[in-house]
Amino acid sequence: MSYHEPLDVDSVNELFETAFVDIWNARAENDRFNQLILSARLNWRTVALLRAYARYIKQIRFGFSLDFIADTLAKHRKATELLESLFVERFDRNREGDQFDALKDQFEDYLDGVALLNEDRILRRFCELLQATVRTNFFLADRPVIALKIKPSNISLMPAPVPDSEIFVCAPHVEGVHLRAGPIARGGLRWSDRIEDYRTEVLSLVKAQTVKNAVIVPTGAKGGFVTKGVGADDVMRCYLDFVGGLLDVTDNIVEGTVQHPEDVRVLDLEDPYLVVAADKGTATFSDAANALASAYQFWLGDGFASGGSHGYDHKQMGITARGAWISVQRHFAEQGVDIQNDAISVIGIGDMSG
Repeated sequence: MSYHEPLDVDSVNELFETAFVDIWNARAENDRFNQLILSARLNWRTVALLRAYARYIKQIRFGFSLDFIADTLAKHRKATELLESLFVERFDRNREGDQFDALKDQFEDYLDGVALLNEDRILRRFCELLQATVRTNFFLADRPVIALKIKPSNISLMPAPVPDSEIFVCAPHVEGVHLRAGPIARGGLRWSDRIEDYRTEVLSLVKAQTVKNAVIVPTGAKGGFVTKGVGADDVMRCYLDFVGGLLDVTDNIVEGTVQHPEDVRVLDLEDPYLVVAADKGTATFSDAANALASAYQFWLGDGFASGGSHGYDHKQMGITARGAWISVQRHFAEQGVDIQNDAISVIGIGDMSG
């Protein structure tokens, strides 16, 4: 079937009906990617996966619109089917995975016949992202979000600095990313209003967090999520779905032994350290996050989300400001200046209110 061939309605009837119901009930999005249900015979959940990858492509500033990406996948039905097969072969625990290389060869052969450079670039980028993905919750039942754990260093032309790892979470009502500069890293989750480029915002924040954390933990982390088409009353649900997606692909420690997530194929090293501290818009969410971690029986307990009724209110205590002052003291002490007693001059650049 080419891009413009007549549609055999009977062959897609069940796929269409199922997708229609899930779109109507807001479990699936209604956009141009849904043409893949008819053109490539994909179910709505697989379409949601391809949409998630496309949304991530947008966040790493690849330069193509979502509509053009959707049209490219629909036009190149065979390549899209191979991308689905590659993903299943790589992450479905019921598959051996030994057909991956053969499927990739078929995909490369198909690309040899793609005439337009931009379409070739999009298809190659999907395959590259698929191979850079090391964990996913896609095959877990009844998950409200799709979570993809990615090794950014395996992706070409990534915006600098390149994190050690990141988790991308996507659903009709929430979307977000969590970046870590190393396996042991701390930082908060924020409710972002930058829906077009929230990863750029988080990337700049994780750089600052890495510097701030240098004196207390090895390195920094940061996360951010945006809400889509929901009211203020639904922000907590979006936040918890986002955090749940992060936990879905994170290891646990049980009786001193690292355990991988159940029914998740793990293609990277052991990785049990995940912390979601409070940040802009989430200062009152820590108790809810810790309750979710408890439901997952996550090993960090109340240390998962700092703050809350069992933790420290870092805003009230001025922890960040105090830490900054200690760093300044150390800097001047190494130059023989005691800033607690010696007169110094200070110039502030930017917003000093924090």
